[in-house]
Amino acid sequence: MNNLGANIRARRHELGITQEQLSNNTGLSINYISRLEVGTANNVSAKTLLKIAEVLKTSMDKLVNGSSDTANMGYYQKKLWQALNEMNEQQAEQVSKNVLGLINLNKK
Repeated sequence: MNNLGANIRARRHELGITQEQLSNNTGLSINYISRLEVGTANNVSAKTLLKIAEVLKTSMDKLVNGSSDTANMGYYQKKLWQALNEMNEQQAEQVSKNVLGLINLNKK
């Protein structure tokens, strides 16, 4: 498995997304996603990589070079990150606002 494939697979697993879900959300075939992850798909276009990065809520650079968004997080940070990624954008914003409000209350 090449680095790109391993990074896509790792990020997909972090978010709890199946190959089928990634396929549906990017418009790419499951076969192509599978080949990417095992390293048998060559010459991935920037457009394709951008689609994958957007669905996986990360950057193209992190998919190519590694460095998971959650690599240096503790257990509860990872759980919060995963929960936020499972919410729609409006819900995630509201929860983030509430958490930041709690942090600011503790600083006073």
